[in-house]
Amino acid sequence: MCGLFAYAGENNATSVVVEGLKRLEYRGYDSWGVAVLQADQMQLIKHVGAIGDVEFKDHLPDARVALGHTRWATHGAVNLTNGHPHLSRNGEFSLAHNGIVENYQQLKNDLTAQGESFDTDTDTEVILRLIEVNLLATDDFRQAARQAFLCLQGRNTIMVVVNEEHRVIGIRNGSPLLVGKGKDEYFFASDSLSFADHTDQCLLLDDLTLLDYRDGDLGLYAVADDTELTVDWVEVNHQSTLMAKDGHPHYMLKEILEQTSSIPRAGDISFQELRPLVAAASRARSVFVTGAGGAFFAADQIAYLLRNIGGVHALGIKAYEIASYSCMLHEGDLLIAVSQSGETADTIEAIDYAKAKGLSIACVVNMAGTTITRLSDYTYYNHCGPEICVLSTKSATAQITFGYVLASALRDDRSSGEHKSETEFLAAQMHTGFIDRLVSRTLEVAKKIAKQNHLFILGHEQHFGTALIGALNVKEASYLHAEAFSAGELKHGVIALIEAGVPVIVFVGKEDSYMLNVAAEVNARGAFLIGIAHEDNSLFDEFIELPMAGQGLVNIVSAIIPCQLLAYHLAILRGCDPDRPRNLAKSVTVK
Repeated sequence: MCGLFAYAGENNATSVVVEGLKRLEYRGYDSWGVAVLQADQMQLIKHVGAIGDVEFKDHLPDARVALGHTRWATHGAVNLTNGHPHLSRNGEFSLAHNGIVENYQQLKNDLTAQGESFDTDTDTEVILRLIEVNLLATDDFRQAARQAFLCLQGRNTIMVVVNEEHRVIGIRNGSPLLVGKGKDEYFFASDSLSFADHTDQCLLLDDLTLLDYRDGDLGLYAVADDTELTVDWVEVNHQSTLMAKDGHPHYMLKEILEQTSSIPRAGDISFQELRPLVAAASRARSVFVTGAGGAFFAADQIAYLLRNIGGVHALGIKAYEIASYSCMLHEGDLLIAVSQSGETADTIEAIDYAKAKGLSIACVVNMAGTTITRLSDYTYYNHCGPEICVLSTKSATAQITFGYVLASALRDDRSSGEHKSETEFLAAQMHTGFIDRLVSRTLEVAKKIAKQNHLFILGHEQHFGTALIGALNVKEASYLHAEAFSAGELKHGVIALIEAGVPVIVFVGKEDSYMLNVAAEVNARGAFLIGIAHEDNSLFDEFIELPMAGQGLVNIVSAIIPCQLLAYHLAILRGCDPDRPRNLAKSVTVK
């Protein structure tokens, strides 16, 4: 959720933090703020809205230490008062927070009974007041912050900048925090993408760990008992950090178009690399594939591929519902976790639950050095590059491509290389000319349905998952109510929703008589029928062409892209920001 970024070094800290926050904007764009330590005084800069929209023309305050935050609101309205960072009453320190203090109401009541008052509606302010109360009993700021943190329940990470010794203190539990080290400078952030253009030297904090930086010296301590820990710097191999829109009006469109290269990269993995995971899946009685939000729909598609191509007993389960599958989880089984950020709170909890049951853990993520990678026995990356738009587009297809390669390896790990020819074939089919026609065609269709209140999407077998992904994309980007159904449900109740003029999308494969019959039934009820298919049919009111039917991967992945483009165009036509859907954030690090 929220993004944290602090800097201490020889450069202008305010400028560095502002640029770092822009890279973290995907974590929240309700408001943003920077606390600047200048001449031993703390200055706050706070604004409502997205920091990515801000072009700074005036000189930013010159400072060596600064703390920044970009907010996704959980407690308290979106306004300047509730925005972070928060300043102590004496102005000696400022604090920013990512997470939810689950027991904040009780803490607030206790502090109020002691005579403390509150200025905001946030759960974060109780942390600030706890530290202030603790400082009345000790002049050791680390101990005051540590004791305050031990009172908190839930997944929380805090960062504090203190006037004394240009000090930065950070404490992690659940929500991510890591440190980057450059030449005479340090970066403290929610992810390494925010400082990737400065350094690849990182310190990855574990849960319940405290960092204490003072004038160039960095210490690491256990929150529980304050014992000093070893500072272990690792090199993180950052992906391409280019985050420009490259002339596109939105990141969403740019990232959709990048799939011509991101899908082949995701498929560029050898069966030799997959053999440890293939062995684990083959040993397991069951393979569970999990994710949260959009990642679950990709996970469910991966499970479909593992069943129908890999021949294993595989099931997709929502990360936040894993406890309901408790009786099915057995020691020796395998859980594959899917997450773009590698920090999804619900997925991390699902992993912890599965590990306690004795399952092995694999993951496919897009970000190196993240919590999920460190919890996993088998780690794989989808290499799709930074994805800035909140919606999963190229990361979703990259995840599914990985699943297809894994399923192929399970089927026959001696046929190494066949899957690469399929990804190359797909890339050839999705050439620039075809993509340009697809962009234009989906815009024409979007104009005809943009004023509708409902959209229904029907798919069958492999395209049931495609329909679910498409409906999610449309809902997220455009706020148009879109709902996906298995085509087989049509005559069992869903057909009652069909009335004259309501738009219905059907996915029709090559010579797919089953789906053509479904299309005829919907057409007979007067629906506005949109066929996403390899060839046109007289039943369709509108036709969106898929690439030439080829081998498995082409059919599975390429059908997702038209709905991504429809979602994009519908967002624009309905006056929505496709990159920043309301109420959403890219990385969900709270429950």
